[in-house]
Amino acid sequence: MSLDQRAVAVPDGSPAVMMRSNHDREAQVRSCAVIPAYNAADSVCAVVAQALEFVSFVIVVDDCCPRACGDHVLRAFAGDERVTVIKRSVNGGVGAAMKTGLTAALEAGADVIIKLDADDQMDVTFVPVMLALFAQHSDVVLIKGNRFVNSSILSNMPRLRLLGNAALSLMAKFATGYWNLLDPTNGYIAFRADFLTKDDIERFSNSYFFEISVLCDFGLHQAQIAEIEMPARYGPHPSSLSIRRVLFEFPPKMLLAFVRRLTLQYFLFDFNLCTLFMVFAFLLISFGVGLAAVEYVQSLVSQIPRTTGTVMLAVLPLMIGLQLAVSALMYDVQSSRIILREAGARSRSRRARILTHI
Repeated sequence: MSLDQRAVAVPDGSPAVMMRSNHDREAQVRSCAVIPAYNAADSVCAVVAQALEFVSFVIVVDDCCPRACGDHVLRAFAGDERVTVIKRSVNGGVGAAMKTGLTAALEAGADVIIKLDADDQMDVTFVPVMLALFAQHSDVVLIKGNRFVNSSILSNMPRLRLLGNAALSLMAKFATGYWNLLDPTNGYIAFRADFLTKDDIERFSNSYFFEISVLCDFGLHQAQIAEIEMPARYGPHPSSLSIRRVLFEFPPKMLLAFVRRLTLQYFLFDFNLCTLFMVFAFLLISFGVGLAAVEYVQSLVSQIPRTTGTVMLAVLPLMIGLQLAVSALMYDVQSSRIILREAGARSRSRRARILTHI
């Protein structure tokens, strides 16, 4: 990956967010906002300015933007050592830009990395809430926003986007194994940096599939994640995400991720009751479908109807196999990692408390 980079080291004396842990001890956390920028020259500088109120430093990744988003940021924040601009020489997609930013943030010594979009559709005042959750729950390694909580929030979302998100969310549950995750397609994400490695980052998708690919990878590790209720904000800037691209790109990738997860989770990393359910379900369904197909073809050729016993010989294994498949699904759902969820009222009150202390 060739990059034109203006690297700015984050000084040791740079401001850091102060957070109070469960043991009532204050710890300095170096937080970084990574902002992938493409066709957002009108809003990216405002996003950077807002982010600097809550994080230690900001990395803007100009993904070969035709409107030169990176240059706008360089001019607006000239001399501010908290702002780094990385210019990619080739447009690689939002995931590729995020991977570049994540790698740079790790090299700069960030403890927490927050993904912010350059179109100003993410409320940066939720950043302190995320930082506080990390401080209070040491096992949480990823925090996501959650827009699907109440009807007042949902009413702000365009209908087509709402239906698309609902369908993608259901498929994402199968692919990631986080069955009680309410909004897996939400792009507002915060990472605990010490859980990330460069090898992990390289496995993430380069496209808009980035967020779900992150969840798929974290799901394989059975990592603890959290959700924060937040409103959906949609500004005047049109989304560059193509519905056709989502329809043709996301479902095949999530199917492959689902098969990969089942293979690794229940056949390589572990062998349990769910494994037996899946093996016998596959064998019985295959036998039932295969026998039914053979007998059906022979019946058409010979013009002789199959007997009730022959029909049941195919139907019974098929029914038992389907029941075992449902049992395997229930086992997978029940063994899913419980998502730590921050309710809206508590989020707002906690955010108010944090804002008064920074």
